[in-house]
Amino acid sequence: MKSRRTGQTSDSDRQGTTPGTVSALCVPRGEPNAATLSVILSTLEKMQATIEKMSAMQNTMQKKVADIKETQLSIIRSQRHLSSQVLDLQNRHKKFHTHLQDVPLEIIVQIFAWIPMRTVLHYRRLSKTINQCLLTKEFALLNVQTAHFQKGGFDQTWFHLPEPYQTVYANAMPAQLKKVYNDSKSIEAKAKGLPESITCLTAVTGIYLNSCKLIGSIPNGIGALQSLTHLALRNNSLTGPLPDEINLLFALETLDLTNNQLSGEFPALSNLQSLGALHIDGNRFTGPIPTVFGDLGNMIRLTASRNRFSVIPATINKLENLGELNISNNSFACEIPPEIWTLTRLFHLDMSNCELSGSLAGVGNLQELVRLDVSNNQFSGELPSREIYGLWFLKGLHLIGNQFSGGELLDSAKSNLHLLCVEPEFRLDTWQEYCLCCSQHEVIRDSQESDTET
Repeated sequence: MKSRRTGQTSDSDRQGTTPGTVSALCVPRGEPNAATLSVILSTLEKMQATIEKMSAMQNTMQKKVADIKETQLSIIRSQRHLSSQVLDLQNRHKKFHTHLQDVPLEIIVQIFAWIPMRTVLHYRRLSKTINQCLLTKEFALLNVQTAHFQKGGFDQTWFHLPEPYQTVYANAMPAQLKKVYNDSKSIEAKAKGLPESITCLTAVTGIYLNSCKLIGSIPNGIGALQSLTHLALRNNSLTGPLPDEINLLFALETLDLTNNQLSGEFPALSNLQSLGALHIDGNRFTGPIPTVFGDLGNMIRLTASRNRFSVIPATINKLENLGELNISNNSFACEIPPEIWTLTRLFHLDMSNCELSGSLAGVGNLQELVRLDVSNNQFSGELPSREIYGLWFLKGLHLIGNQFSGGELLDSAKSNLHLLCVEPEFRLDTWQEYCLCCSQHEVIRDSQESDTET
């Protein structure tokens, strides 16, 4: 019996046993269970993270959808409100307006008031009514209050705006506009005056309105621009005297009024401590050459040619750091003041066509001189050749048209001159042709003959 049971057991074991089962039975039972659990737990964690990420994305999408719906509702409410306003303004007993000229002025104002200034002026051509509406000071004020106002960027635009906009914007942004200058692409065809509202731009530091066909006078209120450092109004047709309020521009460093028609005596600028360059060529100023400035030591460039000045004051010697002095084409009709030879920092001196007389003795003091032009005057006496030889930096010398007599003939071997303009009897034949001046050096007695020069 025992043997049968043993045999049966063996048969059944052989029938239910496979090679894999045999190998599995050889591995400890705890190890495969732990590895399987670890894989399952890792997979569950990844699934949980994915579910959380998808949930967050779903919340974000729902929020965006809600925002879009809210925006749509806001637009619908705005449309209804605007429609209600239009219906209130519109005569309901008439048919719907199909022509622009039939639209009530109130609606035109409300529509265009929301358009930024840079764009709204383009619509002036739509109709005469719209043009008149958009050019009123009231509309400009409404536009600056209603439209999206972009601060800055008006440096080139402001000067070319219609006058009502200039006034409104000058008052609306006095602390924002820093410079005013002309855009060469927008040169006005018509002559215009310097806008009175420019005096409201109290924060402006530079005004550059050269060649803008400006007429009329400089506004008296310009003294309010106490942050102004550069004022350039050259090549215009400004008239009248220079206002005394210029003396209130305490920060002014450069004043350029070249080629205008300004007249009268030039005012004293005793308050302008920083003024270093004054250019007033080609005007009709009379009286003495200006020498009264806040800090005389700061004045480096003074050009006052082609005017009607008649006096070179002795106080010119106080401009001790002056580097450029051009007083040509003025009728002084006097002897050259000796104070000129004390300006030892001069590198450019032009006194041509001034009816000056006397001697050039003392020119040797100007050791930094690079160019000297005293042509077409009445200088006499010996030619100061030895003093001229001592000016090592001198490159251009114009002496023609005077009454010199005697003196050593100018020798090219003893100077560093690149250009010489003098009568043949005052120079040796050693000079090369290219070193001799070919200019005509015309005598200009009326300063206004050259006012149109640029």
